[in-house]
Amino acid sequence: MLSLATTGNLRRWATQKLPLSATTGPISAKTGGLVQSLHPVDQATLSQSPRLPVVFCRFRHITRAAKKHRKYLKEKHEYLGGGPLGGHELRGTRERFGGQEYTGRRREFEDTRESFGEQEYTGRTKRAFGGSEYSGGWQNTAICKAVDRLNMPRSIRQHLEAIGMPAMEASQLIEQFSAKVLQNEVPEVSHKVVDALAADALEVGMSFESMGTQRDVAIADKLDRVLWDAFFTHCEGMFPPDVERRLERMRSIADLRYPAEWNPKSRMMKRKIIMHVGPTNSGKTYSALMRLKEADKGAYLSPLRLLAHEIFETMNNAGVPCNLVTGEEKRYGVVDENGVPQPGEARVTSSTIEMANFEREVDVAIIDEIQMLADIERGWAWTHALLGLPAREIHLCGEPTVVELVKKICATVDEEVEVKRYDRLSKLEMQNESIYGNLRLVQKGDCFVTFSRSGIFAAKQAIEAETGLRCAVAYGSLPPESRNSQAKLFNDPTSGYDVLVASDAIGMGLNLNIRRIIFEAVRKFDGKTVRILSLTQLKQIAGRAGRFGTEYAVGQATTLDQRDMAILKRALAIPMIEIKRAGIQPTPQMIEEFAMLLPNAPFSYVLKTLEMMSRNSSLFFPSQFRAMVQVAEILDNIKMPIRARITFISAPVQTRDNTLVGEAVKMAQAVAAGLAVPIDNFVKLPEEDSKKKKKKLDLQRLESNHRTIMLYLWLSQRFPNVFEGGFESEASMYKKRCENLIEIALKQADSRRLERARKLLEE
Repeated sequence: MLSLATTGNLRRWATQKLPLSATTGPISAKTGGLVQSLHPVDQATLSQSPRLPVVFCRFRHITRAAKKHRKYLKEKHEYLGGGPLGGHELRGTRERFGGQEYTGRRREFEDTRESFGEQEYTGRTKRAFGGSEYSGGWQNTAICKAVDRLNMPRSIRQHLEAIGMPAMEASQLIEQFSAKVLQNEVPEVSHKVVDALAADALEVGMSFESMGTQRDVAIADKLDRVLWDAFFTHCEGMFPPDVERRLERMRSIADLRYPAEWNPKSRMMKRKIIMHVGPTNSGKTYSALMRLKEADKGAYLSPLRLLAHEIFETMNNAGVPCNLVTGEEKRYGVVDENGVPQPGEARVTSSTIEMANFEREVDVAIIDEIQMLADIERGWAWTHALLGLPAREIHLCGEPTVVELVKKICATVDEEVEVKRYDRLSKLEMQNESIYGNLRLVQKGDCFVTFSRSGIFAAKQAIEAETGLRCAVAYGSLPPESRNSQAKLFNDPTSGYDVLVASDAIGMGLNLNIRRIIFEAVRKFDGKTVRILSLTQLKQIAGRAGRFGTEYAVGQATTLDQRDMAILKRALAIPMIEIKRAGIQPTPQMIEEFAMLLPNAPFSYVLKTLEMMSRNSSLFFPSQFRAMVQVAEILDNIKMPIRARITFISAPVQTRDNTLVGEAVKMAQAVAAGLAVPIDNFVKLPEEDSKKKKKKLDLQRLESNHRTIMLYLWLSQRFPNVFEGGFESEASMYKKRCENLIEIALKQADSRRLERARKLLEE
């Protein structure tokens, strides 16, 4: 039996450090002193695996955080146990760092010893700043670091200079304020304030099991905002009159406490709010859709483009004319006598949530996945739709955790909420044991969930080699159309694809006939640190198992590693945590007005300042501007009108995709120059005859090409004179070609990996 969970990191280490011949020998013999202690079950498993096929050596479990941690551990490693990441965690390590002995698990090195000025600073001891000694626990450390950030050249100092404050006077005000904060003379930044921030730091994130880094980041963000507010309150009356007037105007624009006032049209209507709440597979959305079909005018707002497209097809197939509106395309459901779609209004419009129409009055509207209003990035779109949609009857579909918050938000506009609760139609059972890392126990109808693109294909390869079952795949960077195609293969009992290997992308939007969910791990890397999945994520993913009216009426959930079972069992057993706040974001008009007050500042800085100065009520939190700021920074050096910049910061640009970022810059330059550019200026697809020649296709490159095409189509809806869009446009043809090539690449990956695995196993 091959233990994938236990040996994940060791295999990868062996692949990187040893020759190919070495990686196929006994693991314990090849890794030398690295493995000093393993779980008894793992030792037995390793002893039963005399040869390790290299096919498994690509299963990637070591995160960037773990790499960084290991980099500093030069001596005295102690490797204990198998961690819930599917590999191992370094525990109980010891090292010398900056003269200080350090023991512990996954601690940040900056918390051990550092130098500030001429004063030595250690995490929980003392620090001197401005002549005042400051001592205490992590709360004091948080305040000190916040003051450090306040004194950075690109913080408040840059802001004051941008609005006309002389540099010398700005520096003096900041230094005076910083000294008073560290002497505990500013009540707004006292110990009690920081304690309160700590208590509520993770409330928005809905973390199942709080981790230190998450807490620290959340506290830092909140404390920075508190410091900015306290600074301007403390310095009131000390600014020149013209600066004071400009600041007052900026504060007024950044006041986000009353978002209900942003949509006067909906305030003039008598709206009826009906909530349909229940777990996955409870039929809550179906009930709302039945009501939508009866409406003379209706709207469906979806969290996903693919789901909006599904409702578009469902409505039209049911004889209800329906238009489709997403960021990338518009399609019409009304056709003439020849079957040609005709532009114009249809009875129903199916759109993504960001494309909600706040001008068209409708009889019935559905806002799906309403709990997403707590999403740290996109939550603002659900909040704006809830408060601003001009519909006489609004149906909200989602989880019970959001009921009380929706009631409070609606109470601010004197609207009552009717709640309809639904029970799960199919039963969900938690298995008593994991599969103990044995992939041979994966069966037909199983969905194996892992959290990285490389991990998905490695798991697919491993499962196919161990079981002989073919695997379909679904992950976030795969185009929605390809995801849907893979889901259909998995659902079709005659397709030959019996197992699905997927990321957490299956938690929403795909109709899947899953017998059992197997979690490869219950933690994932979120871009900053490894964290346990939120309670919502665990329940939603596990809830995909079982489907009413199919052979899998009873769903099951388990894990690859037995150590993760306790976390999953606890998550499924305890009730969901109530959502306390909804995301909010200033409108494009507010951003434009704010930017006009800082005419000489980079647009990325305008966004940062607006976020920092924003004020919110207890029901809302500011949706993070991180993604928009990243796009704005990329385009800061391109001269274009402010409205064009505001459009671009909302564009679907994944800044981790360097190819896409480069093409986005070219598109922005085209907008700035006012030049019409075709899609082939940005995307070069392989020749159509590549299938005949059996030419190997680069799947990752094709995925990047697809994102570039989707960005082009998105911009074509906003800049039609520069980018050619439309259902029959050349860009749309490129989209279809790219999706076909991705399907071919997925099939090529199937055949290559399966053949390689068979050869290795035969050897």
